Amino acid sequence: MSLYVAYVRATGHVVGAVGAVGATPSADVAALVGSELGLRVSLSPTEVVELTLDAKDMDSHTVDDEPKVFDDPLVYAVEQVPNADPKPALARLRTGVTVAFTADRLVVTVPVADPVKAIAVVALVSGDSILQHSTIPAGKTSADFAATVPSGQSRGVLALVAGWAGVLEAVKQK
Repeated sequence: MSLYVAYVRATGHVVGAVGAVGATPSADVAALVGSELGLRVSLSPTEVVELTLDAKDMDSHTVDDEPKVFDDPLVYAVEQVPNADPKPALARLRTGVTVAFTADRLVVTVPVADPVKAIAVVALVSGDSILQHSTIPAGKTSADFAATVPSGQSRGVLALVAGWAGVLEAVKQK
């Protein structure tokens, strides 16, 4: 079996995986996901929202078989393995990213700062179709994004921080 993954180019996070026997999908990510990939989040027992990632923000690769990627793809990222023949591989990511709304921002926080380099972050909030890009500066632990959510309301949030497991959950504005 060959394992093909669709991942967000800016952070490497896997957002979908397909196992294929005897088939070779196109290298074009749109062949795996179409023009966009829908991710669903339950806001309540009766309300589900869909966040859509545009195929132009993703790439795809064939990687070594990792059956657990089907259980929770957001805890894996595609990384280049340096050797004589560099090829992409899946890396399991650290957990601990938190997300919260302030009056007019979405704040994405990691538990430990990288003292040397800035970390790429992308976020998508339900109701907004644009994947927002930012960075956590070296020595800092958070990045923020424009997002106005009325008090007491929830939104579906996808937050991806390079090197950290992704978050896909309902977040309530307090």
